[in-house]
Formats: sequence, structure tokens, C-alpha cells
Amino acid sequence: SHLQGDVLDELTCPICLQVYADPVILSCKHSFCQSCIEETWKEPVSGSYCCPECRAEGKERPVLEKNFKLANIAQKYLALESGQNAVLCNYCIRKQLPAIKTCMKCEASMCPIHLKLHTQNGAFRNHPLVDTASDLSVWKCPEHEKLLDIYCKDDQLCVCTLCTLIGKHKNHNCGSISEGEKELRVSWYPARLAAMGQKVVGSSPTSGTWNHALIAETKQEVKEKYDALRKHIEREELDVFRCLDKEQNRVMVAIDAQIQELQTKMKSLEKCLTDLTELHLKREKLAFIQVNTTTCIYLHSVPHTGSVPECLTLVAHHAEPGVGTVEEEGLQAISPDPDTAHFKLVLSDSNRTVSLSQKKQPLPRNLERFDCCQQVICSEGIKCGRSYWEVEIVGDGGVWKVGVCYRSISRKGKSADCLLGRNNTSWCLYSLLGSVLALHDDSDTKLPVVNVSRVGVFVDFEAGIISFYSVSGRKLCLLHTFREQMFTEPLYPALQPPYNPYFSFAQVLHRD
Repeated sequence: SHLQGDVLDELTCPICLQVYADPVILSCKHSFCQSCIEETWKEPVSGSYCCPECRAEGKERPVLEKNFKLANIAQKYLALESGQNAVLCNYCIRKQLPAIKTCMKCEASMCPIHLKLHTQNGAFRNHPLVDTASDLSVWKCPEHEKLLDIYCKDDQLCVCTLCTLIGKHKNHNCGSISEGEKELRVSWYPARLAAMGQKVVGSSPTSGTWNHALIAETKQEVKEKYDALRKHIEREELDVFRCLDKEQNRVMVAIDAQIQELQTKMKSLEKCLTDLTELHLKREKLAFIQVNTTTCIYLHSVPHTGSVPECLTLVAHHAEPGVGTVEEEGLQAISPDPDTAHFKLVLSDSNRTVSLSQKKQPLPRNLERFDCCQQVICSEGIKCGRSYWEVEIVGDGGVWKVGVCYRSISRKGKSADCLLGRNNTSWCLYSLLGSVLALHDDSDTKLPVVNVSRVGVFVDFEAGIISFYSVSGRKLCLLHTFREQMFTEPLYPALQPPYNPYFSFAQVLHRD
């Protein structure tokens, strides 16, 4: 037990790590075995004698005083340890000595002294003796509770006298225990050993067969692993190409819009050139100044348009994370953490679907769970690199939130510290009756979009960027971007499902 271990620690010599033998005590009140401390002090260090426990030094060798109380405690502990599992003599009165034999007839265990008296008495000479045993039921008939003193040859069992007279072994071929032992030794053991030897020899494969089987099994395992790896790489490739196609469509739409804008500006510039040519031919000074001023103002108002390569950088930006995960163990789907979900939130589809119920769920109370705010945090956090996932809102929409937060966000109560977007530990997209807002630190930005049914979230942890997109088919439309100097904690996807308990739910998909 734990208490017994503590007592043993207190009775252990720090030098030999055994129970104290003839313990002595020093002036510093530390105790050691007398032989251990004398052996340690045979060659004093630097001409001084020090305590091995506290290192207290003295020029003269200390006088060793025997610790009588500790010696008595150690002796009693050793006595208890040596006799706690022993079977004691049933005939000893003052002090019970350990027994060495048990009489099956008398059902008593005896020490050497009482065993001698027992065997010398002619009345007990034929009593069967066995090794000491605390439980005698193994030597008795389970049906009649009598001593097993007869051997049934038909059933090869030890039985009692009543079994042969009125029990199941009546009229069986029976004999004494000694006869049964002799028969078993002569017939049973040699035959059984020979059969076991033949079985072992017959079942042992040759070295060639064993090697072929092992090699074939290893090849099959290697083939299965590489087949799984190839399938994983193919899935990764498809995901990357889907992301590239989606980004390509978005970039092409942006490029077409820029081309149309440039064509409009080019027509305006051609008109300006025509006006300048006519201006050059004018002789009136006032007309020249007026036309020149108007033309210069127009020329300065033409915005600088980014180049096509700048627009295409987002393609690589989204493709890199997908390519990088090919060398990883595999994609892990982002799923809400059930331990953080509010009591009215129902998680299904392997914890990837969240819906709002009218009734509270029988969930255990813990420090991680939102007790008032109907929100949930995902179990996987983003600590580095770039991550992208999508959240689908199915149903009437209404009021919902999709975003990220630190794990340290408050969970208890209805204060702003617990609400997504109302504190400095969370960022989110907030849909409120058709209007969509970007929220962070209780500051909102109204976005020119309504009825978003699928939200894409992009996080660049090192760059301090959180971007929200509206996803429609393969097209992405940037809604808002939060830019922070740095993130002080890992970011966790967070959700507040729509207020429609029957039809609306949010589904989280992770695309690294």
C-alpha cells in the first residue's frame, strides 16, 4: 500500500538503501547503519568527517550512538514482512509459529513441534499430510464437502466416499489415490508427452516455407500501403486543381473587368489627344488655358491599373497549401469541439454539422462550454502557415456568425467577452436579417452583399491576415480582410448557427 511504502522509505538507510541494521545517530540527527557509516569514514575526505545526508563536517570523528528506538521499529517491520503471508500453526497458544504441514483429516496446520507430536501418535499415523494451505476447499468434494480419498478410474477424478456410494460415481471402477497416481505416471504422461512432441514437430514449418510466407506477407503489406499513398496523392491533386480552377475563374473575371475599364479609358484618352491637337492650333490664349486645364485634370484622374501577373499571384497563394499537404499524413477535417458547444447546439455527421435545437441537450457542464452564447469552437487550431475552409449555411439563413477566435475567449455569461466579434480575441462575419457585417473588437463594417449561403475563410498566420469570401459554385468574391500585426495565440474556427432549429445548419469543410 501507499502507507506501507512511506514507512519503508523512513526505515531505509540512505547509504545501502536497505532496512536499517544496527542504526546509529549522528549529532546532526541523521541515522545510518553502523557498518555503512564506518565503511564511509574509513578514508575521510580532506581530513574531515562529514554526514552523507546533510554534508555537515567535523575535524574529529564523531561518537556513534545507537538509535535504539529506530532499531526496534526496523526489527518489528522485518518480522511483520517475513510473516504476513505465512500459514500459522493452529495448536500454538501463546505465540503462533509458522506451519509447515496441513493435516487433511484434522483440517489443521502444524508447526514442526506439533507435527512431530501428531505423527508419533498412532491414531493420526494414517492421516494424509499436504503442504501448508490456507484454503482446504481444493482438497474436498464440492458436492459433499468430504475429503477426496478415492480415485475414480472411469472418469479419472478424485472423489469422496459418498460419491462412490450414493453419488454420480456409484458402481464405477474406483481405487485408492495411490493406485491412481501410479497408473497416471505409467500410462498418461509418456503418451501425452509423445503426442505433444509429434504435434510440435508436425506443426513446425521448414525454413524455406517460413521465409516464403513471411516475404509474401511483407510484400502484400507494402503494396497496400503504396496503393493507399497513391490514392491519397490523387485526391490531393484533384483538390489542388479544383482550387486552381476556382481561383482562375475569379482572376479572369477581374481581368475582364480591368480590360473593359482600360478600353473605356483608352477611348477617353483618344478624345483627349484629339482635343490637344485642336488646342495646339488655337490662337486664343484664354481658350488654350481653359482646354489645357480640363484635359490635365482628366489625365490625372485616370487610375493606375495593376498588371496581370499581380492578379495571378492569388492562384499560387491558394495552391501552395494544397501542394504542401501531399507530404503530410493526410487531410484532417475541421470539426466543432463537442466540449465547447452550447447546450442547445446539436452536432451530427461526425461532428461536422451544427444545428440549433429548441431544447437543451443533456451535456455535461465544464469550463470549455459556452453556457449562455449559442456558439461552438472547432477542436483544431491554426498555429502557422496558411489555411482555408468553407462553411455552408443551409436553410433560411437569418442570424449567424462565422469566424475565428483565440482559445482564451470567455465562455461564461452574456458579456461582450463571450460574443464572437465583440472583443479583441475574435473576428467574424455576422449576418443579421439579410445584412452582412464584418466584426472585430466590437467594431463593425457593413458589407455590400446580402444572403451569403457559403462562406470561405482564409488565414495567413504569419502575415496576420484573415479574409472572408462569398463562395458561389467555383467563384470566390472577397468580402472583407482583417489585417493584424501578429497573432498572439493559435486561431480556432468558430460558429454561431442560424436561428432556425428545424432546417438551418452549418457544415464545416477544411481544405488545406
